[in-house]
Amino acid sequence: MLRSVSVTAILLASATPALAQRANENAVSSAQDAFGTSVGTERVGLYFPQSARGFSPVQAGNVRMNGMYFDYQADLNQRLISGSNVRVGLTAQGYPFPAPTGVADFSLRLPGKEAVASTVVGMGPFGGPRAEVDAQLPVTETLGVAAGVGVSDQELYYGGDQQVRTAAVIARWRPAETVEIIPFWSVQDESGMEAPPLIFTGGAYLPPQIERRRYFGPEWAQNAGQDFNYGLLATFSSGDWTLRGGAFRSIAHDERNFIPLFLNTTPEGAADRVVLADQARRFASTSGELRLTRQLVEGDRLHELHLMTRGRIRDRRYGGGQKFEFGPGRIDEPVDAPEPTLTLGPQTTDQVRQLTAGLGYHGRWREVGELSLGIQRTFYEKATVLPSGALPLSESSPWLFNGTLSILASSALVFYAGYTKGLEESPVAPQIAVNRDEAPPAIITEQMDAGFRLNLSQSLRLVAGVFDVRKPYFALDPERVFRQLGVVRNRGIEVSLAGQVTPRLSVVLGGVFLDATVSGEQVDLGLIGRRPVNSIGRTITGALDWNLPWVKGLSVDLAYESTSDRVANAANTLVIPPRYVYSLGGRYRFDLFNKPATLRAQLATVNNNYGYLVFGEGFYYNPPRRFQMSLTVDI
Repeated sequence: MLRSVSVTAILLASATPALAQRANENAVSSAQDAFGTSVGTERVGLYFPQSARGFSPVQAGNVRMNGMYFDYQADLNQRLISGSNVRVGLTAQGYPFPAPTGVADFSLRLPGKEAVASTVVGMGPFGGPRAEVDAQLPVTETLGVAAGVGVSDQELYYGGDQQVRTAAVIARWRPAETVEIIPFWSVQDESGMEAPPLIFTGGAYLPPQIERRRYFGPEWAQNAGQDFNYGLLATFSSGDWTLRGGAFRSIAHDERNFIPLFLNTTPEGAADRVVLADQARRFASTSGELRLTRQLVEGDRLHELHLMTRGRIRDRRYGGGQKFEFGPGRIDEPVDAPEPTLTLGPQTTDQVRQLTAGLGYHGRWREVGELSLGIQRTFYEKATVLPSGALPLSESSPWLFNGTLSILASSALVFYAGYTKGLEESPVAPQIAVNRDEAPPAIITEQMDAGFRLNLSQSLRLVAGVFDVRKPYFALDPERVFRQLGVVRNRGIEVSLAGQVTPRLSVVLGGVFLDATVSGEQVDLGLIGRRPVNSIGRTITGALDWNLPWVKGLSVDLAYESTSDRVANAANTLVIPPRYVYSLGGRYRFDLFNKPATLRAQLATVNNNYGYLVFGEGFYYNPPRRFQMSLTVDI
C-alpha cells in the first residue's frame, strides 16, 4: 500500500527466493552483486526497489515482474514474490529497454515439479509473532499450483502494532514444450496499524532525543486497507521466435489513513499537534507488455531483435480528508484526545493513459563484447479533476533512446558504457504539502554510466562504475507547495564486490559516493540550497556469511551500514550527522523429523545508536536494537 510513510520502506522488508524449500534462504549467498538483492525477510546491497542512485525505481515506474513491465501501485507480499533485484550499470546489460535510475525486477514464486511445503514460525523484530505456510503441488504433468498464507501481529519500531494477513495463488501450466501460462492472484490485508508520527521542527535543528518504541500519536489513529495484485504471464516459442506477454492489475485501497504531525517543534520538545485524516483513497492500475523476440546465431555472434509494446491505465482517487488540531503538547507524550468525526469531502481524481512501442537490439560476440540499442515512442496523457474543476490535459509523446556497449578486455575483465533516456513518473506530493498526494505529470530523465567488471575468481566479482542521472527536481517550496523547483543531477561512483571468498565464506560489499546537486531559479534566488533534501554523500554497506567448520550446519553472519551526513531541509542549513549500524546473526541447519529445517536468529542494530531520518523535511527516529528469531521447516 503506497502510504505517506511506509513502514515496509522504513524497515526495508522484502521477499522470498523460492516458494517452498525455504530452509535454504540466504540473501548473502544468493546475491550476485551488491546493488540490491532481497531474499525472504532479508535484504543486502546498496539499493532496493524504493531507492537507487538517489532516486526511487518504484516511484519512477521502473518496475518489472519476471522481466515484464508492471505498473506498481500496491505492495507485493511474500506469498507472491520470491525476491527482487535492482539492475543498474552492467547488471542491466542486455536487459530489454532499460530505464534511468535503475530497474526493480520482482520474481514470482513459481511452482516446481515436486510436492513440497514450507512452514515458518517466528517472532520479532520487536516481539510480534508470525506464521507462514507456502506449498506447491504438481496437479498433472503439465500443471502445477503454488499457494501460501501468512499471518502476523507486527510490533512496530515506533510503538504500536498492526495485523497483517497475506495470501497468494500461482499456477503454472505447460500444455506444450513451447507454451507456458502463469496466472496469479494475491491479497494483503492490514489493520490496526498505529500511524507513524512525523516531527517538524520550528527551525534549522533536529528534534530532541526521546524515548523510542513509545507511541505518541492518538490511539485511534489506526490505518487499515487492502492491497491486491493479480494477472497473467504467458510465453510462446517457435524456433527462433519467442512471444512473451504480461497483463497485471494492481490495486491499493486505504479504508483509513491517518498522519500524526508534530509541527513547530522546539528544542525542548514542545509542538503543535495535528492529525491529517483520509478515507477511501484508492490507487489502481491495469498494465502490461507484449514482446516479440527473434534470435539469430551467426558463428560466434548471437543477435536478438525485440519488438515491444506496453501500456497502462492508472486511476487514482484521493483527498477529501480533514485536518484536526489538538493544540500544544510534547512530542514524547501520547496525544490523549477523543476521536473526532471524519466527514469525507470532495475528492480529486486523476487518470493516466500511456502507450509505448519500441524496437530493440542486443548482440553478443563471443570473446569480444556486447551491444544493446533501443528506440521507443511513448504517448502519455494525464487528466486531473480537482473538486474545483478539471485541470488542463497533460500530454507528451517523446522519442526515447538507450544504448550500451561492453568490451571484453580479457577473460576476466569487461568495460562498459551506456546511455538511457526515459519518461518516468514524478514524485507524489508528501502528506505535509498543501497539495498532498498530487502527482505531477511524467518527466523526461537521462542517465549515463560507465565502468568495469573484474572476475577475481570463478565465484567472486568486482564491479565499479560512474553514473550521471538528471531529472526535474520536485520538493516543497517555502509555502509548502510541492512542485518543480529546478533540475537535479546525481553524479556518483558505485562499487560492488560479491561472491564466495572461500567455499565457506560469502561476502557482499558495496559503496556509493554521491554528488547530488540542484540547479535552477529557486537556487539562484537563494530560496533553496544546492543539495536535494535527504541526499547522502557516502553509503558503505557490507554483509558476510560464514559456515563454521567446527559445527555442521551452523553459520554466522554480519551486516554493516555506514552513511555520511544527509541534507535535512531545502535550505541546506541542517544536516543529520553520520551514523553506522551493524547486525549479528546465525543459522543452524538440521533435520527435524527427517525434514530440512533452519533455526534463524538475528540481533539488528547492535550498537543501538540514536538518530533521525528525514521524510519531506519531517523527521522520524531510526529503529532501535531489535531481535528476531524464526524456525523454517520444509515438509
